[in-house]
Amino acid sequence: MKATTLFLLFYTVFGFTQEIKYNLVLIDSCSNKIETGSLYHLEKNGKEYTISDFDSESIILPEKGEYKLFATEIEEEHIIIIDQLINVDTLALPKIVEKIVWPPYSFKKGINKKVEKEIKQKNLPKFWNCNEKANGQQTSYYSNGKMKLSGTFQNGLAIGKLQRFYQSGKVKEVSFYDEDGFLAKKTLFNENGEIIKEP
Repeated sequence: MKATTLFLLFYTVFGFTQEIKYNLVLIDSCSNKIETGSLYHLEKNGKEYTISDFDSESIILPEKGEYKLFATEIEEEHIIIIDQLINVDTLALPKIVEKIVWPPYSFKKGINKKVEKEIKQKNLPKFWNCNEKANGQQTSYYSNGKMKLSGTFQNGLAIGKLQRFYQSGKVKEVSFYDEDGFLAKKTLFNENGEIIKEP
């Protein structure tokens, strides 16, 4: 009887007070440096769980089980199993990143077309591979090894055909850029391969 009472007391105190923690770790594909993820959340049964205290950088969960991980900063989703009190997953940051610079000015009426084109070109999205402007044929991958992006670049600008892919490996977007890096045509696809937008 005493053993049963002690077990119930122990279970009540420790079984319900232990937190289940989850952390996402990101590894830089270029430097192999590890950093803690911050733009992510978990979902289970329609409920969202986020980092509540940025000092701890952990998500506190009510129970173990299957959750869906949304890693926003690397645009990935994964089904994960939480089965311990402390849970950590490691995902890879993509090698190729696209950076957009918005011009801090507006164009004046009557501006020279050549000057206008040069200014616009300076502010086109640039692609960077390991902190250097992308050049030549380049490919980037998701954490699961599937292709994320593939294209040809010149001084950071996309030139010719650029493809983006869903995490499943299916084509998400096919774009064509002229020799100056300006977008000429873009076609978007859903995961069934159907065109969803063709400007």
